[in-house]
Amino acid sequence: MKNFFERLPWQIFFAAFLAIFFLRNLLAPLVADDYSYKFIWDGAGKGNLINGIDADRLQPVQSFADILNSQWQHYFSWGGRTVAHVFVQFFVNHEKILFDVANVFVFASLTLLLFKVGTGLPLREMKKSFLVLILAGIYFCAPSLIITTIWLTGTCNYLWMSTLEILFLLPFALKFWRKNFWQEPPPWSLPMMALLGLVAGWSIEPGAAATIFVALIFLIHFRREKNLQPWMKVGFIFLLAGFAILIFAPGNLHRMELIGDHLPPSKLQILHTNFFNGFLPVFLREIILYAPIIFYFVKGRTSPAATKFILTFAGASVLSLLAMMFAPIFPERAGFPSTIFLLVASVAALKEILPLVENFFLRQIKIVIIFSLVWLISLVGCLRVEYSFRNQIESRIKIVAAHKNDDLIVVPPIKLPAWSEKILGSRTWDRLTLLLGGDLKNYDSNNRNIIFCRYYGLKKIVTSKD
Repeated sequence: MKNFFERLPWQIFFAAFLAIFFLRNLLAPLVADDYSYKFIWDGAGKGNLINGIDADRLQPVQSFADILNSQWQHYFSWGGRTVAHVFVQFFVNHEKILFDVANVFVFASLTLLLFKVGTGLPLREMKKSFLVLILAGIYFCAPSLIITTIWLTGTCNYLWMSTLEILFLLPFALKFWRKNFWQEPPPWSLPMMALLGLVAGWSIEPGAAATIFVALIFLIHFRREKNLQPWMKVGFIFLLAGFAILIFAPGNLHRMELIGDHLPPSKLQILHTNFFNGFLPVFLREIILYAPIIFYFVKGRTSPAATKFILTFAGASVLSLLAMMFAPIFPERAGFPSTIFLLVASVAALKEILPLVENFFLRQIKIVIIFSLVWLISLVGCLRVEYSFRNQIESRIKIVAAHKNDDLIVVPPIKLPAWSEKILGSRTWDRLTLLLGGDLKNYDSNNRNIIFCRYYGLKKIVTSKD
């Protein structure tokens, strides 16, 4: 068994994980916000995500021009995450298999980016230890995994935007780790960094804030090294510009007015709610990722440069959580960028202590086997839940097709296995996700119900109360 783990190529392990990830994507149907973004955003009304919206105002997206029009209205009446929602509206209005394939590619890209940013090494020097840390770190530590990496709308907001942020930081990290990187930057480095900076800043608030922090530390470092290059300055300027476009979107304030009745009445209560509902559960979930970092400082501190790099990304992780503390709402899923930045720090620490870690696990092969089995069983459990979820959605659509002309259609609510939430939590669909909008409601004024009716040409639909 020891020899098997030693000889197993990391590419085989990665391919097997991506195959399961692809299957999970195939099993995920369109739900919740996915349907809302099938329509041009109703900027002159309540938008597409407020209870009591007027379905007659909603017009389906039929072209890319409609998407641009929709996002223009979205920016001024709901929020500034234009880059993410252009992706959302593009994919929800095409065959979902296109997104399923693209999402596997983006997930794989993020995994490899985390390795390259964290180590500065070429892919030929990838080892299973790095890959396992990254994949297990995302699977076990990232908050609301089903929302942030599988569900279409959530994935475009969290997984895809985090990938853009880490991609922007890649040249900085490579220059930090390898002095000979871009000694003479190519001519295309300036426009490329301008574009990457713009979309990284215009991505998602906590991740963009963390990216600005890391990029600023890099700029200070390279200035002290007398190696501050034009592409770094240009990238940072456009990063700030993208962040300004994101943060100062008029729709942010308008959205707060629309949902103000659902917010805590005072700033102190907002901080209290955000700490216990967002910051604390995300931070506790991530604690295990600090193990390589702590071990590095206790046993394997190798250089001031590595220490600076590790502390920078770990600090950015905490900063992204602290930034969300002052937001009107801090859902757990908003902590996804924190996990990603902490993973970079953890991978960097692992690089410095790798011989010690590998020797330990090779001696304790039983631990490796047990962990692998737990992970595999957990993934199988997710597939079981998601297969059931998809079947229930497909059964609902068949009921709708058979009763399309009825004045009121009553469908059963989505039910999850009793064991899934206790064992799998939010790594797959859970009751909280369904309660907060993952399913239709038993009253017809809910925006999910209204949008569903508009899309399928129904009069009214509700779920039964059983």
